[in-house]
Parts: sequence; structure tokens; C-alpha cells
Amino acid sequence: PNSVTSIGEKAFNGCTSLKSVVIPEGVTSIKKEAFTNCTSLESVVIPNSVTSIGKSAFAGCSLKSVVIPNSITSIADLTFSSSSIESVVIPDSVTSIGNWAFMENRIKSINIPDSVTFIGRGNFYRCFNLQSVVIPDGVTSIEPALFSGDAALKSVVIPKSVTSIGEEAFTS
Repeated sequence: PNSVTSIGEKAFNGCTSLKSVVIPEGVTSIKKEAFTNCTSLESVVIPNSVTSIGKSAFAGCSLKSVVIPNSITSIADLTFSSSSIESVVIPDSVTSIGNWAFMENRIKSINIPDSVTFIGRGNFYRCFNLQSVVIPDGVTSIEPALFSGDAALKSVVIPKSVTSIGEEAFTS
């Protein structure tokens, strides 16, 4: 209903028959693990009223694609990990991507907007289909295990702003 402003911690955790979710306009937060392990969840619509999505909120789902709304400035740790995602749209409003946020997905390529200045540890770990990525100019560090296990990776553009590359960043 329109009266809902927050989806609580573990609210739908493990609802294995849930296939799609349309979060109503007016919801401002999705708490941690709200939809974790909803293994049949293939589609989610997140409105621009949502300003925060908690840790592991959609981990372990079967999402095919994700469009992150313009109202989000930070993607929390593990938010979309192990969720079968093939396509993701990150808006210019996002400035940081937490640790392991997109690990173990089916992403082939990703457009990380120039607004992003921090990409956490292991974000694209074991994204076996990832072939190319351009790291934005504002990023100064390639965190550990960022692309570890990405055997299909053919092209990475690293900007001059990067001053350090963490351990096992590109280990396959």
C-alpha cells in the first residue's frame, strides 16, 4: 500500500516463490537482507523515492537486470551479490559502491558512471561473463579481489587517477 515507507530487515527473506516486486512510490528505504534468498525473484522495480538500500538486500535472487534509481548515492555491501544479474544500470547519482556488491553475477559489461569515486573490494568477483569495464577517472584505488575470478575479462581501462592496485585484484 501507499502508506508503506520502509521495507524492514529480512521482511521477505527466503520467500522462494516470489517472482516479481514493484516497490511503491513513497518507500524511502529497503533495509538489509529485505529480499535475500528470494531465489525465484526475477524482476524488481525500485522507485526514485528510495534513498537507501541496505546490505545484502537482494543477495541470492534471480534478477536478470537492475535499474538503480537516481535517488541512490551509495550501493551497500553485498546488495546484489549472487543474483544472476546480466545487466545493471548505475545512475550518475551514485558515488560509491560497497564491497562485494555485484559479486557472482552474469554481467558482461558495465558502465560505471564518472560520479563513482570508490569501488569496494571484490565487487565483480567471479563475474565469469564480465568482458570489459571502464574505471571512472575519480577512482584512486583498485581494491583487492575487485575482478578476481573473471576469466572472460578482455578489456579494463584504468585511469591515471589510480595510484594503487590491491592484492589479487585481477587473479583468475
